Amino acid sequence: MGSQTTDAAVIDVRALGTEVPDAEVSVTIGPQFLQLFSEQLYKSPNKTFEELISNSWDAKATSIHVGFSPDLSAEDAIVWVLDNGESMDVEGFKLLWSVAHSTKAHRVSERPLIGKFGIGKLATYVLAHQLTYICKFADGVIRAVTMDYRHIGGDPTALHIEPLPLPVRILSEEDLETFLESLGGGDRIRSSLQALNNAEVWDEYQEFGGSIPPKPEPSGTWTLALLTDLKPLGREMQQGRIRRMLRTSLPLGGNVSIVFNDEPLKSSKLDTAVSEAWVIGDNAEITHITLKGDEPGQDEVIPVVTHSTPYPHVMIEGLGEVTGTVTLYQESISKKKSDAKGASNGFFVNIMGRVVNYEDPYFGLSNLNHSAWAKFRAAVRVDGLNASLAVNREAVLESRELEIAQAFLKELFNLARTTHDKAKKAAWPDAGEVLTETWGTVPLEPLQRAIEDGLQSQSLPSFVLGSEEEPTKEQVDSWDTVETPADVISGVTFESLDGDAHLVVYDISTRRIIINENHPFAREYASTHELRLLLRDSSVVELLSRAYMIQMGVDEATLGQVDLHRDQLYRLVARLRRRSGAQIAELLEEAAVHSNDKALEQILGDALESLGFVVERLGGSNNPEGVARAPITKKGATKRASYAVTYDAKSSINRKVKTGNVGVAGLVRHRDDHAADFTLVVGPEFESGALTRECTQHKVTPMRARDLGTLVVLNATKGPMDLERLKDVFTLYDPDEVHEFVEGLTQEVISLQHLSYTDLFSALHEIGFDEPDMLTTPVIAKTIRDQSGNKEFPTKKDVYAVLHGMSILAPNMVRVQGDNVFLGARPDKLRDAILAQLGKIPTELTSDLTGIL
Repeated sequence: MGSQTTDAAVIDVRALGTEVPDAEVSVTIGPQFLQLFSEQLYKSPNKTFEELISNSWDAKATSIHVGFSPDLSAEDAIVWVLDNGESMDVEGFKLLWSVAHSTKAHRVSERPLIGKFGIGKLATYVLAHQLTYICKFADGVIRAVTMDYRHIGGDPTALHIEPLPLPVRILSEEDLETFLESLGGGDRIRSSLQALNNAEVWDEYQEFGGSIPPKPEPSGTWTLALLTDLKPLGREMQQGRIRRMLRTSLPLGGNVSIVFNDEPLKSSKLDTAVSEAWVIGDNAEITHITLKGDEPGQDEVIPVVTHSTPYPHVMIEGLGEVTGTVTLYQESISKKKSDAKGASNGFFVNIMGRVVNYEDPYFGLSNLNHSAWAKFRAAVRVDGLNASLAVNREAVLESRELEIAQAFLKELFNLARTTHDKAKKAAWPDAGEVLTETWGTVPLEPLQRAIEDGLQSQSLPSFVLGSEEEPTKEQVDSWDTVETPADVISGVTFESLDGDAHLVVYDISTRRIIINENHPFAREYASTHELRLLLRDSSVVELLSRAYMIQMGVDEATLGQVDLHRDQLYRLVARLRRRSGAQIAELLEEAAVHSNDKALEQILGDALESLGFVVERLGGSNNPEGVARAPITKKGATKRASYAVTYDAKSSINRKVKTGNVGVAGLVRHRDDHAADFTLVVGPEFESGALTRECTQHKVTPMRARDLGTLVVLNATKGPMDLERLKDVFTLYDPDEVHEFVEGLTQEVISLQHLSYTDLFSALHEIGFDEPDMLTTPVIAKTIRDQSGNKEFPTKKDVYAVLHGMSILAPNMVRVQGDNVFLGARPDKLRDAILAQLGKIPTELTSDLTGIL
């Protein structure tokens, strides 16, 4: 129901009714006091608003109505709380504004009181300039008093000021009606006054246990707290979060009903299917708790005594009475779907009728990251912690009582975890079901829930193909056909995706698990049918495990780090099967010296790959040895550009490859068949004359194996090759011109300022690590700059260049992707490995590399 607007100006309630003689409320709060006890204690506007509800609870209200203007940024926006509690007369107003004085602790009440410090009303100071209380007391009289915080002036450092009088006015029913008619949203307040004692919104559900109070009788009293002239922080209040907080953190159920913006809030009990439920003091069988001692044998065992009357509860020495419920749900309640329902997993610790750990569902406990945690909810009433409650009632101070309570809560979680694990083990398929070989026997529920949550929240899990974008209509339509978990996987296929993509992804549109054929791990371990089957099954396990981690409640940031680390390991393990840059250069030199055509054919693809090309190995009749594609990005362009080169290896018993051996016409046909841009032929040496003319005519680039080896060594010692720059070599058709290009490129690269291995290893020693670790290039670059005093060199790009070269020299120890660097050995071992690899490079290829170390 929207708020009512009126063209008439809002009538100041202080201009209505009659003033009560000799009944002024004196306020002596100074600016410094307000600063200390409001802005410092209540930093969140949402949490600050909660204080008004706490006041209603302490006034024994059984019905609370809350109203917000639709647009809090509007000049006339208001916020109000109406309750049917005991209300206040003149003396009540005086006590209300008595700073740090509370009579609540001395009241005789069947309901434990939240407030005990007497400063909760000051929370409104951070939300609004003006606070008005309109109260109908037990004597039937309607009284009003208004506090305008702008009238508190003077010395800003003063804790107290001269008494500020707040007149109390008596309003008739007509005065009240006149005021509400002038107030934007006044119609909603009028409707709430009429429905204040409506028993239909009463809910007897008691999640925190204890006695079930009788259905409330109409009290006839009420209090309206009205915030006007909202401050910036008050305009930042988030109605959705406050609504959820009221359902989760405050005493709902059989103690009090809350209507929020005309919507009766039901208790925070979930509609999700329950796997098991316990009531503390009934079937939650915990006989004792153990407090760990400082030394072995010093543990303290504290008995937990169960009582069934007058209601189920336990008594714990040093803590007192504890009541509540524990629920284990069949599905996760920790994600956004549960957020929409206004509930979540974890511990909800209620002290004196109010949940105090809204922001910390672990209640200070650790090591609870078990799969049961995402399905676990414990609502526990522990009034024995009241003495340890902080002033702002948002934290519990360290104490023996807190230690005992945490130990008991951990036992509750262990009870649910044991039940969860037994049920999960029983749910796995037996041997007969496995022999059917259907995906329906695999536990696919975590994957199904992860996708459903992602579609609903418009944020798909990172393992979904296209997760960077919002879900498409095609994805949503495809998922609508899923009826059971068995429908989630329609198949597992190998497809060519981007080489930087993960090894395994899930395609919602086709409901298939896709293994990326271009991933280094797939290229190395899918060469036979048997290996492909093994890779297929292991990929399914990996993807389902990632979905299961989401179900466990692992956050997206942690999952991203795990995915990155796993992908780096996949790529690193794949590189273990490859030759190092030194081995490639050595084999190229061997092929050049001994005219070993077989060795040259085998090593040529590795050499191009080490330079940064994406290599597709072919071979066989009517095919080149392979196609090498150079992924490059043109400056100023947003789209990736690339060029492709078909390559072949040629050799001769006399070392010099002749025209007839090259078969230029066949090489051109290969280039055309594969839509490549260039053609490369590599041999130990080439005859001059006719071969050069034919290569020039057909645009075929002849390159000596030794020149290719020089490029490999240059790439390994000076950093990643600029493939855009290297593109020029494929426009040369004379092996001597190619040689001159390689020499010129070598001198060009060497002349540039470079980072030495010595400086890099010194930085790694400074950072220090004893086991394989992941670092970042910015951290390494800063360490080197700090050591050298040079504020400009090296940059992270310079560090990346050297580490990229190391990854070619020692692929099993170094892996670089973007800013992330995976080092598989401590610095001294890594240095030894690099030196050993450099020692294997033929001296003919290292003559120009002086100064690297």
